Amino acid sequence: MLEDVEVLIDRLRALSEALAVFDQAGGEVTGRSTPQLMYFAGKDLGKREAAAYDATDDIERALKWVFRGSPEVWKVTLWKNKEDEEFWVYGVDEMFIRLLFERCPIRTACLSAGVALGGVACQTVHGYAAGMFERVFGRKVDLHTEHAGPGSCLIMLKTTLE
Repeated sequence: MLEDVEVLIDRLRALSEALAVFDQAGGEVTGRSTPQLMYFAGKDLGKREAAAYDATDDIERALKWVFRGSPEVWKVTLWKNKEDEEFWVYGVDEMFIRLLFERCPIRTACLSAGVALGGVACQTVHGYAAGMFERVFGRKVDLHTEHAGPGSCLIMLKTTLE
């Protein structure tokens, strides 16, 4: 049993190192625009992957589709300011909701490999999630990082009203 745990730890370490190489090498190829380019590449992939799911307006249902797996791997919850009555905040032609990433395998891998949070790996996953949300919600969606830290990340999901 202990050997199995050691193998899993070694695999996580190797994956973290590979992620670090990917994150840093991407910047060497395209420069500072790499995170944005990977966001849009991830978004295109997310739209294609979401074709397997039904349309919904239920954010919690969509979160389960996008961030599959155990809460020990992905723990993404809705977050609001104390002064807000609801999770969704409405504007004139758009609305937004904040997602608190309490557990995230990308953050774990970045932290263990010494990769800055919010870079290529994070933006690729944010794009993928935005693409999936866009397809299942049936309207434009974008994700923006408000805070990235070792304990949690706060992401804003913006979408059009209709």
